[in-house]
Amino acid sequence: MHRLIAVALVCASFVGVGSVPASAAGPTIRTLYVTVVNDQGRPVQGLTPADFVVKESGKEREINSVEPASEKTRLALMVEIPLVGQSYVRQGLADFVVRMCPSAEIALFMASQRAEKLVDFTSDPNVLVNGIRNLPISQGRESAALPDAIFELAKQFEKSKPARPAIVLAAIEQGQSTDDAESILGQLAKSKAQFWAVSYSSTAAGGTAAFGRGQVIGDGSSQSGGRRISIVALSAFQSGLQQAADDLSSQYLITYTLPDGVKTSDRVNVSLKRDGATLRAPNRIPK
Repeated sequence: MHRLIAVALVCASFVGVGSVPASAAGPTIRTLYVTVVNDQGRPVQGLTPADFVVKESGKEREINSVEPASEKTRLALMVEIPLVGQSYVRQGLADFVVRMCPSAEIALFMASQRAEKLVDFTSDPNVLVNGIRNLPISQGRESAALPDAIFELAKQFEKSKPARPAIVLAAIEQGQSTDDAESILGQLAKSKAQFWAVSYSSTAAGGTAAFGRGQVIGDGSSQSGGRRISIVALSAFQSGLQQAADDLSSQYLITYTLPDGVKTSDRVNVSLKRDGATLRAPNRIPK
């Protein structure tokens, strides 16, 4: 299904990383966003190039600058249709947009058989909260075609090329599967969107995450520099979404250089030379 969506939407780009050739034959400047938090999930301030190591193609690269992220996030907030009638989920979504609107443009999506946009990108929390209030009250029993909805959002970001794209998802672990997870993960990397998923697993739902769905949620979050936050109670959606907001509010922009003549790679490794802090960074990026 997502291949049909790709044809319909045409082509596209990603936010965790970028590449800018300094000149036709000169070095290549690349950028990426990383999250650094302390043990309480709060921002770690005052980091410099000396605190990080960036390796691309297995070789350490020169870090030009490290600065707190200041670019507004272009954020797609998506909730899966079986969750839209849950009061804990709706309150969690409302709290999230109120907190994030000063530093982000947010659009509200519902994942059903596609990524259905309910509210266009805005920094007005009142518009978004009103959209959340108007989500369908009745809870759909059928799970969404979630992997395809993620693919669609990633394709849209690739096409629009925002400077700092992100996807935050409220979903359930069980549901429709996919046999093409690698293709979806590849598109997510091309989009440059960092991906957070607050995913609910209920013993009443039975079993584990459907084949492919769990891979898209898990690998998609880790490879993009985002995070998968697994919860076992609907009431935990509020705290889970606040953890995603903590991460998005704790980011640095790293700029580094590839020497003249060195080709870009789609694999990068970022490490932190500081104890007592957690780093989340992309490891799969567009060339």
